[in-house]
Amino acid sequence: MTDEANTLLFLGDVVPHKAFRFKTRYKTVINLECPIVVGEAYPANGKINLSVHSNYLTDIFKSKLEIACLANNHIFDFGLQALNSTIHQLEERGIKWFGIDRKPDERLSHLLYEMNDQKIALIAAVCPSTSPLTEIDGPAFINLLDVDVIISKVEKLRAVVDRIVLYVHWGEEELSYPKKEDIITARKLVDSGVDILIGSHAHSPQAIEKYNGGIIAYNLGNFIMPALKNIPSYFDNNGKPHAFYNKLLMPWNRISWGLLVNMETLSYRIKKYIFLFDRIIELPFTPFDKYIYLKQVTFDDNYDRMVNRHLKKREKFSKIMHYIAKPYIPQKIKKRLWN
Repeated sequence: MTDEANTLLFLGDVVPHKAFRFKTRYKTVINLECPIVVGEAYPANGKINLSVHSNYLTDIFKSKLEIACLANNHIFDFGLQALNSTIHQLEERGIKWFGIDRKPDERLSHLLYEMNDQKIALIAAVCPSTSPLTEIDGPAFINLLDVDVIISKVEKLRAVVDRIVLYVHWGEEELSYPKKEDIITARKLVDSGVDILIGSHAHSPQAIEKYNGGIIAYNLGNFIMPALKNIPSYFDNNGKPHAFYNKLLMPWNRISWGLLVNMETLSYRIKKYIFLFDRIIELPFTPFDKYIYLKQVTFDDNYDRMVNRHLKKREKFSKIMHYIAKPYIPQKIKKRLWN
């Protein structure tokens, strides 16, 4: 694939908390996983709230960041002021965005992006399983995943555009296998006319497959995501946090796929990235990257058992790493020792 003029690089979740060093010669699309809060903003109640307070997007991507998807479960974490701040920060730098609707009667609106002779429509939806805030006063809305509504929209778009890209915020966190129901849904949407489906939210890269002439990337993983240390969360109506959230980065949280697609031919290539210190580094693929291929029979009990074993292993590893970072004596052992 050498046709740069017709190529887009789709990257994973981005929380741009510092100026990482990254080089690419391709026009880029990201999922912006949090608001960019410059100025005053008020936290949403009862959830884990993510944000950044400086805009490092241009420092990271230079002039190559073309489009940001805003449809996710954190974009409304600090209300309308933060959303407006985010949109201003993007538009001021010439970055297009999609995934937020402003009019209740115009849901699932699309971004029309022209690339040479190609007209590309980008739309986005969020799965209810990710516990999103769906609207804020302003008004501003995100669209929940509704297959019938998306298919209807795709049918209308097919007559006026060359390519349709659908972003879906979904999947189980920390899981490198797509959920069985997500596979069924993704394939149905491609059958209906979606050319490229990009998944986000799992914080772990998942399979990418060519299906019925389209491309499905079930989750690209974290392109940039900080460890979460004492993040004020679960705010009450008075703006007081009732918890401080902590989450270490596991090895799979640092790895992501980059999907490089020729938008004219739909030929594609996959890149592998890791973020370390202040750099984004491209890595070679290894046998450990088996999750990139969707080879399993996905509609039987074997798939479910494989996924459950996979999750249990990761849960054990995560507990060990958290214990190393912050040793403690479990309550049960305390009672035995002191009683």
